[in-house]
Amino acid sequence: MPLQPRAFVISLHLFAFTLAPLMNSPEDDSRFVAGDGPVNRRTALLHERQTRATEEPPEHSPLAERLQRVHARSQLGTPLAESLAAPAPAQAAPSALHIATSVVTAGGGVVALLGVIQAAMLPLAAGAGIAVLGALGWWRTRPAQPARSATPAAALFDTEALQAFDRALEAAAPELGEQATQRLLETKEAFQRMGHERPTHDEHFTVEDRLFLRECLRRYLPDTLQAYLRVPAAQRRQVLHEGQPSAHDALLQQLALLHGEILAREKKIGRSAAEELARQQRFLESKKSR
Repeated sequence: MPLQPRAFVISLHLFAFTLAPLMNSPEDDSRFVAGDGPVNRRTALLHERQTRATEEPPEHSPLAERLQRVHARSQLGTPLAESLAAPAPAQAAPSALHIATSVVTAGGGVVALLGVIQAAMLPLAAGAGIAVLGALGWWRTRPAQPARSATPAAALFDTEALQAFDRALEAAAPELGEQATQRLLETKEAFQRMGHERPTHDEHFTVEDRLFLRECLRRYLPDTLQAYLRVPAAQRRQVLHEGQPSAHDALLQQLALLHGEILAREKKIGRSAAEELARQQRFLESKKSR
């Protein structure tokens, strides 16, 4: 049977072909290195660069936040909390006599120290006397401390409310249109005019009026801006509910409503301030000769 040896040889080849992947597997052969990533330094560095290039930058990086603040400042001006902050008290410059007494005091101290080192009583006593006299002169000629204000400059608004308003404007500034930006600037100017006032509560300007102004800064205006920003940018000028204005129109309407109420409170502050003058006028008229 001449075909049997040939069939046997073919069977051996098939068996060897089947065992070859197992015998020469890279995982089992120490001459090969296998891995999911790069296996040498050159390809590892290339792989790292490619990975960094494909990574998305963080949404709120420090640089992006800084650029956002710069954009908001250029578009909406100085933050309200900064413009209404109490100015730092000016420090008076030291006089020439005050400087001279400081030098005399230091010189007396040096002479007294030399007397101690040399164990000489005369330089020690002279230096101590000069230092004491110089210290007394320094104390007498020191600059006067500036008088502290009893009330803060922004007495009408608290710092927390001002900062909440500034944060809301900073977040919304890049996405506001020209009309909304102009309305917010007018509202901000009204707050700046009222910020340094210290109105008293009377029949014109009540406690409710004061609370309304603070809540406008703390909640009403920030809530309006945040609700507007939640609407997708592509749909802000579309009517999303039947019978309701678009997000853009609703924003303008709410800003106009709040602005009108804020101006009304500003007029009340003016009437409250003028009440004392009117009272004085009535008093003087009552003293007229008859």
